[in-house]
Amino acid sequence: PEDAGDRIHLTARVNYRKFAWWNTQWAFAGVRDPSRKPDVGRGYDDGKWLFTGDTSRVSGQIKAIPDIPTTVMAVARASLTVLPKDATLPAAKPLMDRSVRERWNDYGIGLLLQGDIKNAEATFLKVTGMDPGYADGWVNVARARIQEGNMAASEPVLRKALEIDPKLAKTHFFLGTALKALGQYDEALAHLRTASELYPRDRVVLNQLGRVLFLQRKFPEAVDAFKRVLAIDPEDLQAHYNLMLCAQGQGDAVSAARERALYTRFKADESSQAITGPYRQLHPEDNNERQQIHEHGPRMATDRSQPRTYTDRSQPRTYTDKHGPAKDRLSSTPGSQR
Repeated sequence: PEDAGDRIHLTARVNYRKFAWWNTQWAFAGVRDPSRKPDVGRGYDDGKWLFTGDTSRVSGQIKAIPDIPTTVMAVARASLTVLPKDATLPAAKPLMDRSVRERWNDYGIGLLLQGDIKNAEATFLKVTGMDPGYADGWVNVARARIQEGNMAASEPVLRKALEIDPKLAKTHFFLGTALKALGQYDEALAHLRTASELYPRDRVVLNQLGRVLFLQRKFPEAVDAFKRVLAIDPEDLQAHYNLMLCAQGQGDAVSAARERALYTRFKADESSQAITGPYRQLHPEDNNERQQIHEHGPRMATDRSQPRTYTDRSQPRTYTDKHGPAKDRLSSTPGSQR
């Protein structure tokens, strides 16, 4: 703005609230607006809700809508200099020193989580350039290379990280993972055991430890490692699967069948992608939310001008919503054939 002056002060704040405000209000006191008749169909409800319901019978000691606090997790402030319109912009270059290594490191982790492996590796290499004595930078370079499948290239940078900090558990874990893939089981086992001693309740480490023991055909020791995993999380899929393999290796058909049944029970329903596909195509905002890493941009428009299709998997039938009849597509929906 014209009246901004020569300085602009910015404040950024990260707030945390355990539950969404609307959902809390609705769960404790949500009632339909009696003045409006909702238009409800399968998968559609345009009704208006009021938060004036009776809370005398809600569970808990407080018979009211709870006032859940909003916690300020972090605050940052910055002050920017405003130049005159006709001023020449000063030369600017990225700040690349130890004072900002965590920012670059966090940026690289974000890229890695998004699957942008090459740019993540390049970012982590910048971190190592800013501070060669920062072990996490070298470990993260290796993480990117491991995710890409380049185990041989990850080994030297992990050994460099160990020289900097011999007690960093993540270095031992990732080096053990790389060495396992390279077939160097004895050394991999030594590093994984070191990581496990530092973090005895880490399921990922224990699963890798058990896997190496399985590959060495040390079935009793492998079983012990996987049972330690299940003591932490009884539904750990990887542990049940590998226990099944161990039982098969030992010729124990009964135990193998039991672990196979547990694995099948706890694993994700692979048909869910086909079942939810048509809904996600019609609701891009919901589909965006289900992505592990996603952005919140301008509200995505959903075309509600066309009749929507609902699928009842028990028998073909026609449903009616606000746009008129919608014919069931049971016979043409991918994954619907039995």
